[in-house]
Amino acid sequence: MKYKEKKRIRRKEAGGSYYLNKKCWLVKNLDHPPYKRCQYCELRFHDCLFMRYQVISLVLGCFSFLLIYLFERTIPFYAIVIIFTMVIVYGYYFNSSTEKIVKSNFLEKKAKDELKKLSNELENRVERQTKNIKKQNKNLKELLNVKSDFLRTVNHQLNTPLTIMRGAFSMMEDKSLSIDQGMKIASHGLERMSSTIEDFWDAFELEEQKVSVDLVETDIEAIVGDMVEEKKKMESVINKKLKIVLSRPNFSIPKVLCDQKKISHAISNLLDNAVFYTQKGSVGVRFEKVKRDKKNYLKVFISDTGEGIPAKDQKKIFEKFTRGSSTSSINPNGSGLGLYIAKTIIEKSGGKIILEESVVGKGTTFSFILEAAK
Repeated sequence: MKYKEKKRIRRKEAGGSYYLNKKCWLVKNLDHPPYKRCQYCELRFHDCLFMRYQVISLVLGCFSFLLIYLFERTIPFYAIVIIFTMVIVYGYYFNSSTEKIVKSNFLEKKAKDELKKLSNELENRVERQTKNIKKQNKNLKELLNVKSDFLRTVNHQLNTPLTIMRGAFSMMEDKSLSIDQGMKIASHGLERMSSTIEDFWDAFELEEQKVSVDLVETDIEAIVGDMVEEKKKMESVINKKLKIVLSRPNFSIPKVLCDQKKISHAISNLLDNAVFYTQKGSVGVRFEKVKRDKKNYLKVFISDTGEGIPAKDQKKIFEKFTRGSSTSSINPNGSGLGLYIAKTIIEKSGGKIILEESVVGKGTTFSFILEAAK
């Protein structure tokens, strides 16, 4: 830093060698401090201690000379010498003490300002640390909740099919169940375990961003059509006599940008959810064109006439291992990962999924959008 710049900065700060108190009339007109103590003073001219001493000394001197003249009718030389000597000696000591007082007051004020600044800084730091601790505590609680949900889900989703399989093999051993029937039950258990493990692995890979999403032009109409036909053959759909209706729009459905394989997984999860939680009625799929930020999107609606999601569960419906308060009894095989996986895949494809509406006892509608290919 150049000398002139340093000098300019020091002029602004009280206590510096080149500080000029612009409040003081004398300093302002002289453009330099007349005394050394002036570099510590931030008072106005009429509040200056030394100026007041000079005025008082002048008044007392004049008053003394006036009294002597009134009594003596003259002013002796020795009186002049004594008075001026007293003024000079007293002025010297007063000047020294004034400098110390001004400097002490300045240092005290500076110390208070620094202490206040330090106190505010410490207070802000403590506040930030407290917020960080609260945030970390909240994150830790969330992790513990996720861990508990994960262990509970694993315990249920893996132990239940294992118990069923052990029961089937035990019954085959004591010949209370035929081999064909037993193997069919064991096969269902294996499929359930396999599906659960796949969900866990998919969720882990998507969260750790170990899966790349290849965005290509995709015929979403064909994928949805194939999925609908596939779900119609599900055992639960046939047993509950559900209708799965694909509504064809009055416009040409555009191709969209997404990962074909992964979007199939997401749509499958959404349709499975609709089927699992609908005891009677139908599941519907329809399309709609939307435009946002000068871009064209295709919106896909998947609705059902199922049990619906209670309002208290709707905010957390897309979180890992989250299931509605009434869903366990309706679909005990759910892992609580289907909607989380669907949401992650759609968002990685540049889209968005939302819960449009859900009324308990009447049904639920989800929708997602994907950008239309040019």
